[in-house]
Amino acid sequence: MNDLIRIEYDNENPSVSGRELHAKLEITTPYHIWFPRMCEYGFMPEKDYGLVEQICPTNNPKNPTTIRADHALTIPMAKELCMLQRSEKGREYRRYLISVEEAWNSPDKVVERALQIAHRRALEAERQIFALAEENETLEIALNTSLKFFPVAKYNRTFNMGWSSEQCKAIGKNLTAYCRARAIEVRSCETNDERFGTVNSYPITAWETFLEEAM
Repeated sequence: MNDLIRIEYDNENPSVSGRELHAKLEITTPYHIWFPRMCEYGFMPEKDYGLVEQICPTNNPKNPTTIRADHALTIPMAKELCMLQRSEKGREYRRYLISVEEAWNSPDKVVERALQIAHRRALEAERQIFALAEENETLEIALNTSLKFFPVAKYNRTFNMGWSSEQCKAIGKNLTAYCRARAIEVRSCETNDERFGTVNSYPITAWETFLEEAM
């Protein structure tokens, strides 16, 4: 009884094509009439079956394709439909679908599906962690690049601190040590004065906390 009808495992539960089952059972009533009649037995959309639209070729050159309705049937619904036909074919396919259902619900298959679900969830959690890390890194970079950096001389001029050259040297030395002790970024900055060349430049937030503590 292997492969009497194609079983789809794309969804959470296995399913079969309504049209394929209709053909396999050799039902003479057209599918578009037969299926609504079967639904009168109480089958519910989404619970027992789902609509599947198929694109089919036609012989009309103006409309080379048409959309034909099919249905993805759960195994329990497909079994009941087989039983309702009261035919040898119906009994044969019902037995086959019972074997499919038993295999699907076997302990090994249940464990296998549980492991697959756990694996998918782990991958999704990992993806979210990486996305969050990237987002935090981007935010960190944005915040960092938005900070203004000031060498001692520029800070002195910009904020009219009135420091002498000796005071500026002492402040620069102490501020460098302050930043390094706290892992605060210190940038190198080229000056237009040949006497100084490259000097250290400090973020405004470091300036504020350093001066507040110094005072």
